[in-house]
Amino acid sequence: MKANIHIFFWVFFLLVIGISCKHQAEIGKDFIIVDFERCMDEERLMKISEIADTVEYLELKTPKDIIVTRISDVLKVDNYWIVRSLAGICLFTEEGEFVRLIGRKGQGPGEYLGIRGIDYDPKRKEILVADAQRILFYDLEGNYIRNVKITEDFFYNIGISDTVLWTTALGIHQEKHLVYAFNEQGDTLRFIPNSNYGMTVKNTDGVYFVHSRHEKEFYRYDSQLYLKNRAANDTVFRLSSSDIFPHIVFDMGKYKLPIQYEAWFSNVDYEQHASNYWGIPNVVEGDRLLFLTCQRRNGVGNNPYEPNEDDWRYMVYDKKMGSGFVAKGQLQDDLLGGPAIWPRFSTQEYYVGTVEWYELYPDVKVGVYNLSPELKKQFDGFGHSTNELLVICKKKQ
Repeated sequence: MKANIHIFFWVFFLLVIGISCKHQAEIGKDFIIVDFERCMDEERLMKISEIADTVEYLELKTPKDIIVTRISDVLKVDNYWIVRSLAGICLFTEEGEFVRLIGRKGQGPGEYLGIRGIDYDPKRKEILVADAQRILFYDLEGNYIRNVKITEDFFYNIGISDTVLWTTALGIHQEKHLVYAFNEQGDTLRFIPNSNYGMTVKNTDGVYFVHSRHEKEFYRYDSQLYLKNRAANDTVFRLSSSDIFPHIVFDMGKYKLPIQYEAWFSNVDYEQHASNYWGIPNVVEGDRLLFLTCQRRNGVGNNPYEPNEDDWRYMVYDKKMGSGFVAKGQLQDDLLGGPAIWPRFSTQEYYVGTVEWYELYPDVKVGVYNLSPELKKQFDGFGHSTNELLVICKKKQ
């Protein structure tokens, strides 16, 4: 394999210097610094009308044998929605009508073993699917085009910038790299080394790692690709072709989980201490605001299958003002009177949230919300077979 490798120790040096010299949240010349502690100390109500002109609940209509639940990716491509869920990758019209599945699970040509991530290449109009040890390419008609093999032993998710493919790792002690960039010929263009690689850990009974279902390593803003790697939980990078630049630094302060409490290092210590620390599994960026989904590194509830509200904070950061706060109860729906909304995804025109109808229905049934007539009529038409809903919020212009 041809190697043209640049190791970016200077990136980490720059970040360390920036954090140590600036204690307040501010916008630097080259990247944004967010004082996480300070933002956590302030809480206030925020309404969806402050960021959106309209709200629409989009029903995703599918054949009876396809159930859309636990949505993990939403992309807006031309006049379509691409939705990744437990059902696989589905293509929908803008009105929510099912068009087709993209790829299938299996071991045959053009089939995947499991989906680790998806992205879209607007230049070639191709959907990228990260599978075990390879990237699969499909067109919008669902036709399998080709695949590119991955030589890294560990990789998760996929993002494309120009023609450069970017993958990420978990950052555990068995992985050499945190981030890895390559072209379709298999040439390594760039990587960031994993400082945890080869570390002697306390675990002796296996390898542990923790994953949030809301984890999203890559996002797009203003046609640029951004990376918030799981291991670099306090940094967002801007990716441009094979170049990488620090974009946002989260000064986590007392909320940053020490390495000795990471699950991959000591699962016993993780279980005992990690609930005191916080991570940011998802970042949604707008022209002025950042929407940061914040989660305890370990839940405080006794039942892992029943989410505890105290495990989550919903943070809003103003890039222009250099300040942020926790949005109490997410964003209040003062437009349709529905449940609180939180952006999980973003397109050029919309902020997009999701809600499971089966979770929402009990509160709707007993009249918890003061629904507008139009929303009440729509909800009355939903039933047991209704898929997870997209909450489409049109951005203020």
